[in-house]
Amino acid sequence: MKPPPPLPQAVRRFFASRTTFEPHPEALKIAAHFPEIAASVLRPANCSLPLSFTCTVNDKGSVSLLGTDLHTPASAYTTYFASLTKRLNKAFPVGNSPWDLFEPTPNETQLLIHSIPLDFLPSDDDQLIPSLHQSIHNARGVSILLARYLNPDPESREQKRATSVVVTVALPDAYAILPSINLFSQNRSVEQMFSSSKTPSARSAGSSATSPTAVPARCASVPSTHSPTPKQSIAAVTLPALRVAISDLFRLLAFLGGMLP
Repeated sequence: MKPPPPLPQAVRRFFASRTTFEPHPEALKIAAHFPEIAASVLRPANCSLPLSFTCTVNDKGSVSLLGTDLHTPASAYTTYFASLTKRLNKAFPVGNSPWDLFEPTPNETQLLIHSIPLDFLPSDDDQLIPSLHQSIHNARGVSILLARYLNPDPESREQKRATSVVVTVALPDAYAILPSINLFSQNRSVEQMFSSSKTPSARSAGSSATSPTAVPARCASVPSTHSPTPKQSIAAVTLPALRVAISDLFRLLAFLGGMLP
């Protein structure tokens, strides 16, 4: 029997970020020794999972553990995250900026597929996943996890001939779909959705995980670089008014001058 394919690194990695994002002065020491410390935590707990890890510490002080066993996901160690976090903070004290609880690295992302004719899609949102799942799997061998319309309002969608859908896939699968996919006999443009503000966990892990309400970067409005300053705005209002006042004053003086003997 053919063995299962190895899991991507994103699925085998879990991390702990510091309360305040800042580099740790002993980053190299942590990376060198924490894999053995982690094993010493798991072994007495009768953990039957593999005990081999590699460790990295990024410039924000986040500690990541990557399981070297290619078929064990990070989620399998969830039960031990609290114990590992406690030992990390005890072994490498960081004062007022301790490490938060370990968590799996975000490994899902959202993709936006453009210009799909509404005639080929179900009107019922609940039927969107089964409608697209097989087509996307046939085209690229990727299984989608979730699907939704970018525009959630059915009435406004019906006013157009085509629409965009948002599908959630495992992060490694995103590269199989980007930048386009053939659906319903036409090539459809695909782009990754980006959140305007990532969570601290996502930032610390360097993740592309996104908010469900995120929009593509190209859709974001850009403020004008020629917006008037407060002084310019005041000048724009006061100067015309001042000119009118002076003009009226001259008219009044001329009128009064005509009344003098």
